[in-house]
Amino acid sequence: MERFGFGSDVALTPREALLDGVTVAPLSRSILDGSPCQAAIVRVAPGGRIARHPASCPQVLAVLEGSGEVSGSSGIDEPIGPGEAVFWAEGEEHETTSAAGLTALIVEGDGLAPFRRPA
Repeated sequence: MERFGFGSDVALTPREALLDGVTVAPLSRSILDGSPCQAAIVRVAPGGRIARHPASCPQVLAVLEGSGEVSGSSGIDEPIGPGEAVFWAEGEEHETTSAAGLTALIVEGDGLAPFRRPA
């Protein structure tokens, strides 16, 4: 077992134009380093956003605390809060914003699919 933290004190502040008021605390090795999937805790500060962009691979954003708005290919903002998640397919244009701030778990990787209860 290996323990490590993902609090705001160890989060990175990426210098990407797409990220405004966003910090990232990686939980796994990056897909850019050959990992089949990656996970991170993402914090969006009040008034922050992850600007509209295409998903490089399938991804899930699961809100742990706070609230915000998400949009997919339709471009229509939908509210999202704790206990809710959204799935974006590879190539799907999407955006996340938050007036109040939010903390989310993001998981991305080829072959990722949303869970669906059997009928």
